[in-house]
Amino acid sequence: MTAWSQRPATALRSIVPDGDWSSIDRRLLDSFIAQATRESAATDRAATPWPQPLFSQYSAYPLIGERLSYETAVGDRLARLSRAVVLAAASAAGVEVAAPLDPLAEVADGLWLLAEQTTWCWAAHDDAFRRFGTVTPSLDEPFLDLGAGEAVAAVAWAIAVLGDELDERYPGLTDRLQAEAEHRVFRPFLDRDDWHWLGLDVDPDGEPVLLHNWSPWILGNTIAAAAVLCSPDRAELVIDRAVDGIDRYLAGLPQDGAIDEGWEYWWNGAARALEAVETLDRLAGGRLALDGLDLLPESLRFPLRMQLSADWYVNVADARARGDRTLPFDLLHRWGRRLELPDVVAYATAHRDPDAPVATDRAGLGRLVRVCLDREWAVADARSATLPLPASVDLPSIGMSLAREHDGRSDGLAVSLKGGHNDENHNHNDLGSVIVALDGVPAVIDPGRPTYDARTFGPHRYDIWCMRSDWHSVPAPRGLLQQHGPEFAARDRRGGDHGAQASWSMDLAAAYGLAEHEHWRRTATLDRTASRVVIEDVWTLDDPAGTAITLMLWGDVTEVDQATLRLHRPVAGVRDVMLQHDADEVTMEVVRLDDAMMRSSWGETITRVRLLPRPDADRLLVTVEAAR
Repeated sequence: MTAWSQRPATALRSIVPDGDWSSIDRRLLDSFIAQATRESAATDRAATPWPQPLFSQYSAYPLIGERLSYETAVGDRLARLSRAVVLAAASAAGVEVAAPLDPLAEVADGLWLLAEQTTWCWAAHDDAFRRFGTVTPSLDEPFLDLGAGEAVAAVAWAIAVLGDELDERYPGLTDRLQAEAEHRVFRPFLDRDDWHWLGLDVDPDGEPVLLHNWSPWILGNTIAAAAVLCSPDRAELVIDRAVDGIDRYLAGLPQDGAIDEGWEYWWNGAARALEAVETLDRLAGGRLALDGLDLLPESLRFPLRMQLSADWYVNVADARARGDRTLPFDLLHRWGRRLELPDVVAYATAHRDPDAPVATDRAGLGRLVRVCLDREWAVADARSATLPLPASVDLPSIGMSLAREHDGRSDGLAVSLKGGHNDENHNHNDLGSVIVALDGVPAVIDPGRPTYDARTFGPHRYDIWCMRSDWHSVPAPRGLLQQHGPEFAARDRRGGDHGAQASWSMDLAAAYGLAEHEHWRRTATLDRTASRVVIEDVWTLDDPAGTAITLMLWGDVTEVDQATLRLHRPVAGVRDVMLQHDADEVTMEVVRLDDAMMRSSWGETITRVRLLPRPDADRLLVTVEAAR
């Protein structure tokens, strides 16, 4: 960012946006006061101790691969600190805060606990297990990960908001926190070049390795922290290096705005980069030029382009199928206002419930401070907004397409087809996967991901059933599974939206390592005139024995006849789905879900249907329509 390097070499401004704490959303404030009341039990301050991450929780990851309990305890601690900061800031601004505990004392307690916390790194990311063979973190060589970034940012935002009050009442506390931040974050950040999220790695062909959400997430938090916690000279060093990393991340984003990690990870990838830009703009006194960031409008549109309806999304990679209204839509609202993008503003506004608090305590303190001071977002009202829901989306950078029956409406059919390659960030081996929705609710689905554990990002990722191609709506030539790696890719992608029909196709032979003369072309077509989705597979195989095509379905499946399935989904007001096929044989398996993450989208069960073509067939056709 040239504008950052050309700013005047003067003291950095506060990272806190302009705004008035006295106009804070009252519903948010009341919810935080209610939580503080429960924690104090009105009479006994010790009735609800601060959340305490335990060694047994930390060591559970290297010992048994379980990570959720430790990260939950750390998250609960940061959430309580966030609530206390907001209550203290509102109180200092003259707002009536009838909290049973002294908010500033609560902030000090939370900060002290962070200073005393053995590590800020999440156990699942720490390299001490690999490097030293221990189940304890290294005190001398702390690992700088997402958890450390979140912790140092919480410290920085608390001090940025309340530093004068904290210093006056608790002299020395901020000095202690600055020392911890230097040791745990700034020194490792400056001293090591091997952080994979810095973007300094190159592949065997000398090309930069494509960055993922760790990069802007850590770098953005580091920028905010350095501005608050470092001396001016030290801050310059840290921020300049972080800006280089943000530049590399932004340079790697494609012009169509897509990210391969899925719509949900946009919020912790591209959105984190935008927050870093906001912080830099604030530090530079509002003089940060955005002329070179012409991809911003397309990036801002990525989440809305993956939306099927108010509550459902195209959930490729590790994204969830159901939407989350607690995400920081205020960020999109601000950037939509700034860049004059009415569709982005409308999408964000549609998620602002005026009867609910403006935010939650779980997003991180920086995001919470920003939303508390954004008055325009506070008064936004979903009742005045209409979801954009574009008629079609074509994202060649990730080989993703989506078409819906009606522009701007969720009723009717919608179909997506996924291309790309099997070495993407948060990859599932799912090339050629289709998702079909009717009335905005998925029918042919992508099962999504389970709760993260030790296997998720290691060599055993594809031992997890829902990461494999036989549990996605894709074919299995000769019964083969897709393999992991960049060479296993969808080829010869073509198609587009032609009004009455939108259709895309691709050759999937390479995804399975088929011989060069073998082919498998999948085509997904939305026929708007006939109100029908057609999925056609055509193949040339030396030996088709064992070939099958999988459909993952959500709802109760009834076999009407040998060629017809009826699907009833457990959602009020949506029509049943009719699937017709020309397979020779059909098998069905109801899968019981025991993972909380997957159940949050699908409930207790999903169904896997396997379509087996005739032995002499070289094509198979599936049509999807609304029940008449």
